[in-house]
Amino acid sequence: MACSILIENDVETLLSDGTILRSTVYRPVAEGERFPVLMTRTPYGRDLSVNSAYFNPATVAAAGFVVILQDVRGRFGSDGEFRPGEQEADDGAEAVEWAARLPYSSGRVGMWGRSYFGESQWRAARRAPHGLGALAPGVCAAGNADNGALFRGGAFELGSRLSWGHGSISLDTIRREFAGDPERLRLELEAWRELDASFADGTAYRTLPLTDLKSRAGTFMESHIIPSTGADPGGEASAAWDWPVSEPVPLPTLHIGGWFDIFLPNTLGQYRLQLEASRQDPAVPRPRLIIGPWSHASFTALFPDTAFAGASSAAVGAYGDLSSIHAEWFRHALADGPEPAMPPVLVYVMGEDRWQGFDELPEPSQRRELFLSSAGALGEAPGVEASASYSYDPLDPVPSTGGSTMHLGADFPGPAEQSAVEARDDVLTFTGEPLGEALTVFGDVTAHLYASSSAVDTDFVVRLCRVTPDGRSVALADGIVRASWRDACAHDGVFRAGMPRRPLTPGAVEEYTVSLWSTACTFAAGDRIRIQVTSSCHPRWDRNLNTGARAFDSSDTVVAHQRLHLGAGAPSRITFGVLERRGELA
Repeated sequence: MACSILIENDVETLLSDGTILRSTVYRPVAEGERFPVLMTRTPYGRDLSVNSAYFNPATVAAAGFVVILQDVRGRFGSDGEFRPGEQEADDGAEAVEWAARLPYSSGRVGMWGRSYFGESQWRAARRAPHGLGALAPGVCAAGNADNGALFRGGAFELGSRLSWGHGSISLDTIRREFAGDPERLRLELEAWRELDASFADGTAYRTLPLTDLKSRAGTFMESHIIPSTGADPGGEASAAWDWPVSEPVPLPTLHIGGWFDIFLPNTLGQYRLQLEASRQDPAVPRPRLIIGPWSHASFTALFPDTAFAGASSAAVGAYGDLSSIHAEWFRHALADGPEPAMPPVLVYVMGEDRWQGFDELPEPSQRRELFLSSAGALGEAPGVEASASYSYDPLDPVPSTGGSTMHLGADFPGPAEQSAVEARDDVLTFTGEPLGEALTVFGDVTAHLYASSSAVDTDFVVRLCRVTPDGRSVALADGIVRASWRDACAHDGVFRAGMPRRPLTPGAVEEYTVSLWSTACTFAAGDRIRIQVTSSCHPRWDRNLNTGARAFDSSDTVVAHQRLHLGAGAPSRITFGVLERRGELA
């Protein structure tokens, strides 16, 4: 039975160093009763309405929980100075122990929330605070900053990082910094609006060198975000943005991710870390996982070119909305409630447009290879020796069109139709024959390219598309490798620190490994598989200037003449998993 709830604003938490954090508390009106506490900690404003589509605090509180939304140090209602990430372990642990002591608390605390909210969970859990009993991180970067959070294949995640710094963080920073100087505040807000307009029309992303944005940016952007565009992957910037998930936590965990989320591999990595720990240690509960056709900021499952039935956060198959799923799982984890009805792993398979349930995330039944061949073919064998060429001009990059993106402007994430991209002269396409029977592509997708370039450094971008019988090409997954970092990505396309940057010898044939991350899509009989190869995807990733210099501190560019080598001696190919063993329909 739903409870009446009381909403309390500006509830204070006094930290040991004297800093006061402020929260909004939703709690059942039930004199003398105690309830499990569900806490989230955010830098974006604790009453941000967009969160209700993911986790509605009012409905969850009415189901018998105390729900606390807290502004982290230095943000919105909370005192102190905001230092992304580094403050969340100690502050989060103190906040959890404070929540466990509240007079209406059962003493059991769960943490929930997406993106930074999830990262603050992992950091707090590292301190093992008294009372913390469960974590439910969603679309969360905790893990490898060199694989989507800050860099990808050696390229900088330009769109998401600039958009995060400007759109999510800098405005409150400006208001706080200049609150005592109205005239300066007016000027700073005016400058912010001008920069905001340039993000909307794309001119900010086209700035060269990128360091020129500093003169137009607020303090946070100037000191934290823009300098990272000039950093190297694997270095100090990566270490600062790396969120610690190197060791499992001995807690129940519910992991929520999206096939078009900018942090998809981190969500899968967090789940697999906890799963392996549960196999080794019976004291570690088996984790749960939900992966939907969602992007980082949207759980509607509606995109401009595609809509997925039964997959919005308001109706996750037959299991209700994400709020009720959270409540059911936390009741089991914190209050000895019944086992949730939902399978331990729930995966939305695109193409079939339905959920599949599993006991744990399955490995593909087999691996398949398709070879890029002459005349734009894609087949089971390498084909004859051949090559295909194009030219890449950094001043006319291929525009980001869908994918696992999150940036300000007119572009949208998700499974976008690719006709405009594929019509360009600097995009190669390789298309297979119509499939004779359905094929479920599942799990990791990796490309191996043999290519040469006229430049001393350049990029290669690979994209997997589903082509329907009517000729419509929709992108499912993609990836990039920066040629000078090819050695660091040679194992599986994922950057590994410790390898030096190595310039290209113009004209020399090199092998490049590109991770396209993961997907789950059934290609129907009559569909075709298509692979795109190009050298840019802007502003998702920063442009390679083809000179060996970086867009951070240079505006000089040259056109790179690229040649893709094909055939048995240079077997450019795509590899992917195939899922034959079916889970339960969900």
